[in-house]
Amino acid sequence: MKSKKFFLFVLLTIIIQVVFTSKFNLINTQFPFLDGVPITSAFQLEYKYLLNWYLPIVSISFYFSGYLSKLVEAQSIVFFIRNYSKSQWIIKQFLSMVLFLFTFIVFQSLLFALTTPDNLVFSFGNLSKSFLIYFLTLVTLFSMQQLLELYIKPEIAHLTINIYIVLSVLFAGEIYQNSTFFSYFLLPNYGMSFKNGLSQVPEFKIYSVNYFNAMIILVVIELIVIGLSVRRIKNMDLM
Repeated sequence: MKSKKFFLFVLLTIIIQVVFTSKFNLINTQFPFLDGVPITSAFQLEYKYLLNWYLPIVSISFYFSGYLSKLVEAQSIVFFIRNYSKSQWIIKQFLSMVLFLFTFIVFQSLLFALTTPDNLVFSFGNLSKSFLIYFLTLVTLFSMQQLLELYIKPEIAHLTINIYIVLSVLFAGEIYQNSTFFSYFLLPNYGMSFKNGLSQVPEFKIYSVNYFNAMIILVVIELIVIGLSVRRIKNMDLM
């Protein structure tokens, strides 16, 4: 895992997000990061939402860059024989990543809860659903990044997943207008209340994916990614 400096850097970007949210007047609910980026014809507004939403995500992605691949390189075959099966080891690393990600989101939530007017809220049901799918979306995306790093260099995997995230957000509106089905290939949008039907903001009522379908897809993809990662580790020569 990266040093404390990188951990603090992620926390700093979350603080910057809170400041930008207020400065750009992007507060629609008490937890604007759950809203994501709306589908709108006003490109300047869309870019503001994108910049603000994406800032902590790219820093977290950078924090996890090389996390799994460098740990694999650091271990020897003797380590796995004497201490862990490869399957148990890699599942433990994914759980560790999930714990760090949960910590970041808790910090993010607390900051917004303390700085955003408490009258701007979801219904309780929608709020809990929004937190769940936001968290699961990020877990899936960063798990995909870890899987890629088992095949390619961490820097390339980091760049690939972030290009996918940005393009998925930018082209969400255009793809949705042409095909709702293909909207489900744009995983980053799953965690946005503006696009999964949980938003209660009247200005942005267009959504591109069904919440429950998105949840099922994320769980299935996460299980596939973990399975492929375990298989990859088992087939790797660690000598």
